[in-house]
Amino acid sequence: MNKKIKNDIGDTIVELSQKFDNELMQDTKEELERHWHFEWQDIDTLEENIYNFYKMLKLYGNFCRRWEENKNGSTCVVERVRDEYLSPKIIEFANQIRMRAMWI
Repeated sequence: MNKKIKNDIGDTIVELSQKFDNELMQDTKEELERHWHFEWQDIDTLEENIYNFYKMLKLYGNFCRRWEENKNGSTCVVERVRDEYLSPKIIEFANQIRMRAMWI
């Protein structure tokens, strides 16, 4: 691959990343919810649902951390993200597991 193509690809990736970051930073706190993409799949096993939940929780946490750092600074960001964004998702997921366990 020649140098011009590499530079063009690099520029495109940087531009897309900046566009996404700009859009993320325009979100309100409530709008961050649109970055939550986990949905329980009844056709999957419990283990598959746990794994998919974990992946989506990490992804969502990254969006929320970047947003929080930009809007509210980096002091106590780990605790804010954990308490305000991730803990409610974990509680909801645990409740889903409990509900399904009652059906068995």
